Amino acid sequence: MRIHEAGNTPTLGAQTSVMGFYASHGFLPEGPIFDDAGIPHRTMTLTEGRKRTLMPLDAESLRFDTPNLLVAIEPQTASKEMRIAIPRLSDEDASWLTPRLCFYASSRGANTLILEIPEGEVLFPLESPDNF
Repeated sequence: MRIHEAGNTPTLGAQTSVMGFYASHGFLPEGPIFDDAGIPHRTMTLTEGRKRTLMPLDAESLRFDTPNLLVAIEPQTASKEMRIAIPRLSDEDASWLTPRLCFYASSRGANTLILEIPEGEVLFPLESPDNF
């Protein structure tokens, strides 16, 4: 039985140095940083992900899946900006994907995420992963 189907929410304590790895799998940080065996950690939760996934496709790309859509995402980074082109998404898919892409970009050192969508560009100023 899948975790969500059992009515549970996947939650983990991620070392802060690898939070980007978990973000690329659809997890979002919540709560303060805490110490576990002398190593800083932060709780990360996979929420609303029952029908959507965001995962690494290879070392440079991500894959976003829904029941009706499969999108390869190829981030381009220059000068602390990450640029990602995405196709038109439903409001529900966009609201699920956008915060995960923001955290993913932030965890890779970007201070701005630029989403290229069919209507134009949308800029998101980013905080550090510790403050996300």
